Amino acid sequence: MSKTERITAVPKTAGVNIGCPTLASVRKLLGPSWIIEGEDPERYEKVLSEVGAAAQPIDFIDWLLVKDIVDLTWEIQRTHLRRERLMRTQRVSSLQTVIFSVLYSDYDPYSAKKDPTVSRIAAKWAQGDIKGIKRVEELLSQAGLSMADVDLESLSEISKTSHELDRLDEHDERLAGRRDEILRQIERRRSGWAKLVRRASEEIVEGEFHELPSGAPDIEAGPNASGGTAAG
Repeated sequence: MSKTERITAVPKTAGVNIGCPTLASVRKLLGPSWIIEGEDPERYEKVLSEVGAAAQPIDFIDWLLVKDIVDLTWEIQRTHLRRERLMRTQRVSSLQTVIFSVLYSDYDPYSAKKDPTVSRIAAKWAQGDIKGIKRVEELLSQAGLSMADVDLESLSEISKTSHELDRLDEHDERLAGRRDEILRQIERRRSGWAKLVRRASEEIVEGEFHELPSGAPDIEAGPNASGGTAAG
């Protein structure tokens, strides 16, 4: 059992005025932010502050546990977005393949990814450009196809590289398991508090988390260069 676990296993003593430290008073002791390149450190601090305000930790150990939950929830959201981005990227790639087959009789799935006309049409569609969307619909209609056919192509391609999705799912399960264990520690400290902390962290992180740019490091790269890790 870790030091934090031993401390959190001891119930709080009712009626003892131990004070309620603010985030500013304990922030340096909590360790670095669990962020990677491309994420906004100020946004992370804002999330930690808002979750703290909602959860109302009453001592330093409470703050350690709140930060653990924020870090893990933050990374779970990062994993979900990475999965969604993988799906979107494959959908655009499949759209390029289908458009190429419509525009050119000499079908070559490898050339489809390099053709500038196809790439431009798919890029505008992906950006939500109205003219780009209309152009895609026209091309698909000419061939008697729809986005449903593109999605089938996308699912077919994704199934060939399902190991990546499996890796993300496994990573997500590990994070969820660690978070559940910390929530159990929280519940042992204060009955009913775990539910409040979880709800606050999920609602605030989901509302504030922004997707990483395409060049961001792998999700398992861990914390920033300062070398910190999520507690727990």
